[in-house]
Amino acid sequence: MSDHERFNVIYDGPALTGHRMDVRDLAPALVAMADLFTAANKLLNGDSAEVRVEVKGSFRAGSFQIELIFVQHLLAQLRDMFAGTSASAVANAWTILGLIGCVGGGGVIGLMRKLRGRRPHRIEPMGDQVRIWITESEAIETEEQVWRLWRNQSVRVSLQKTLSPLERDGITSFGVVCNEQIELVIDDGELPLFEASTSEGEVVSDSVARKVLLIESVVFKDGNKWRVHDGQYPFFASLDDEAFLAKVNAGERFGKGDVLVVELRQIQTVDAGTLKTENHIIRVVEHRAQLQQTLL
Repeated sequence: MSDHERFNVIYDGPALTGHRMDVRDLAPALVAMADLFTAANKLLNGDSAEVRVEVKGSFRAGSFQIELIFVQHLLAQLRDMFAGTSASAVANAWTILGLIGCVGGGGVIGLMRKLRGRRPHRIEPMGDQVRIWITESEAIETEEQVWRLWRNQSVRVSLQKTLSPLERDGITSFGVVCNEQIELVIDDGELPLFEASTSEGEVVSDSVARKVLLIESVVFKDGNKWRVHDGQYPFFASLDDEAFLAKVNAGERFGKGDVLVVELRQIQTVDAGTLKTENHIIRVVEHRAQLQQTLL
């Protein structure tokens, strides 16, 4: 079984008025687009399907326009059908294009436009939707699958490379056209929105849970972290609760041995084969001067 979608990608700008484009710019961008679809398919479908991107032989007139075919082979679904088992739903080619944001006006591309390069403050799962808090008062809602794709470093890096020709002088926009309908336009001025830092590693876990923490050491300098203990291990956590920090700055007493009931965000990333964990206290629910039995 297979599924495929045809679409055109367009690079536009004064440098392309002759309908010609340097292959050293085009080839890496097309490979990156193939990598983007492969990474998204792997994350969404696992081993249930494999994909490839094919270039159709004829180029259409335009600034520089090329027709691509996104081909998806449904592997495990076909196997499970013959085995008589119930196959899980597979995100098809059109769905993946939508979740990335190449069609439909949303997806990862739409999310990155809304984030504007800002890192999410905390995440609130809501079934098949996710509420992404950028600040304590500003939030964005998106599909859980879109959020999973955005967290994937390979997806973001491949998207950035797909748009890399816009870094060249005279190439000012990237577009996607399906069935003569313009589905996506990205201008060169938007490139900073789609930067993917490779130094932070790939996020493999991002969760928020209520915790009881024992303060081991207090640091009152802005930007520093407090050393806390969760009953098993000591660790450092940054304090991101502005209301709590206001109390600290106002002189409220906090000291070693005090107990905090908090909402703790833990972000785990893999970078160069190493697992790293960041701890953020996003809200202090309660502060108690002494550890009490009712908290345990």
